[in-house]
Amino acid sequence: MKLRDVPNRLRSAGVVAGAALTVAAFTAVAAVAADIPANSLKLAPGVAAAKEGFETPPTAYVVANPTSTFSDHFYFDTKVTGDLKRGEKVEALAKVKGYDWVLAGRNGTGIGYVPMSMLSPADQYHP
Repeated sequence: MKLRDVPNRLRSAGVVAGAALTVAAFTAVAAVAADIPANSLKLAPGVAAAKEGFETPPTAYVVANPTSTFSDHFYFDTKVTGDLKRGEKVEALAKVKGYDWVLAGRNGTGIGYVPMSMLSPADQYHP
């Protein structure tokens, strides 16, 4: 190898390493956010399936601020289906694709949608 080839080889090695990190990052994100078929989720009466689809929630949650659960993940024309208290563990059945809303469940049945801003990751919750 000639001395003048060193910068080009270093540049090539940097590109390859950067590409490998990018692929690893996308693979990790894809593994976390796998699609969940809507027909695999059981919904309580009055709770609508999200038209955008569902994906696996990124973590387990605890209610950080008291909140209601809603029949749909849009604020307009939605009905309140229940309430969650601060410190209550949330059975996060799915996350709505493209939105920061979680389908909260009870015994495996979706009871309503909760904005993620009202929740805390379970491992970061401080009562």
